[in-house]
Amino acid sequence: MLHRLEREGLVTISDRHEVRLTPTGQTAANTVVRRHRLIERFLVDILGYEWWKVHDEAERLEHALSPEMEERMARVLGDPSTCPHGNPMPGVKPSPTRTLGSLEPGQASVIERIPDQFEHEPGFLEYLESVGLRPGVSVTLVSQTDHALRVSVGAGPREVRADCAQKVWVRA
Repeated sequence: MLHRLEREGLVTISDRHEVRLTPTGQTAANTVVRRHRLIERFLVDILGYEWWKVHDEAERLEHALSPEMEERMARVLGDPSTCPHGNPMPGVKPSPTRTLGSLEPGQASVIERIPDQFEHEPGFLEYLESVGLRPGVSVTLVSQTDHALRVSVGAGPREVRADCAQKVWVRA
């Protein structure tokens, strides 16, 4: 597959087997990412899907979207700057963020995003929804151990999985 991408001018492969996107490859990648995020936003904002359910559906649709459909979706959605998980559209400068676990006890912030790589983790987004952690929600770090975080969200304090310390990003 990599050699096919190289023949198509999308990647270069160095003598040390390092793979890099070419400018053409970066443009193609940005197009796929934009379509994916627009589809997620459309599914949530227009069709009423839950924010944590849309990633897999968008992966099935992203390669079938025509440029015209992409443009129409963007227009209907008001040219959104992020997907429902808070990740910026390609070309949009991301807001400064840091991990939830980098907050000091007692420090409050707002959940900004769940980075892309964690959308693929089975059940993770659904777990976040079940404990009230989603983009746009105010959160205060109460305490942190190797095994769990105690956070205050909405109705009050709750214990959440320790991996949320690195997988949930808040405004800097």
